[in-house]
Amino acid sequence: MLNYRRLVVGELATNCYLLWSTDKSAVIIDPGDEGTEIAQVINELQLKPMMILLTHGHFDHILGVIDLKLIYNIPIAMGKEDAFLVDRAGETAKYFLKRDIKIPKIKKIDNSLMKEIRTIKMDDDTIEVIKCPGHTPGGVSFYAPKSKLLFTGDTVFAGGLRGETGHKYSSKKLLYRSICSLLKLPDETVVLPGHGEETNLAEAKRMFNCNYCELP
Repeated sequence: MLNYRRLVVGELATNCYLLWSTDKSAVIIDPGDEGTEIAQVINELQLKPMMILLTHGHFDHILGVIDLKLIYNIPIAMGKEDAFLVDRAGETAKYFLKRDIKIPKIKKIDNSLMKEIRTIKMDDDTIEVIKCPGHTPGGVSFYAPKSKLLFTGDTVFAGGLRGETGHKYSSKKLLYRSICSLLKLPDETVVLPGHGEETNLAEAKRMFNCNYCELP
């Protein structure tokens, strides 16, 4: 069974997750900010990071990437369709935070950013990559079947909330389909979203009531 720890980071209170196995190999999911502070926790837990995983390319999920990349020299993986969001992350951050945010170009220091991955093997489990477009074109969720853990980014939240689809590049129809694909997983699966508290799929199914699955 895999272990995890949630760290709430940045001005938009993004959930960053550390996920590790018994041999202490670990992945970092959505380091939204405060990369050096995340690294401090990693070192305190004596973890051995092997990859940074991004559920999508919004600035509030990637601001800590550069520090962690430089500290641990590990690859970064994200859906390639979200490349444009990374390129304009500084502009978007300024719009939401009302101040200039200097964001180095991630692709210049890591050409694995757009690497297509389907599974990530860990000592105790395998992390499956599930494509979840809708909130963003390249959104993904990460699912550890043995440990029954599902990291949904901004696709599904506790309380039956779903990701925002007001952007020009978003798609409500695709988001509904993505949610339906996740609702097929076992009820006892723990849902670990990009913001807010965790829930489980049994509760999510009750809240969504499968209405999304019936939309065209």
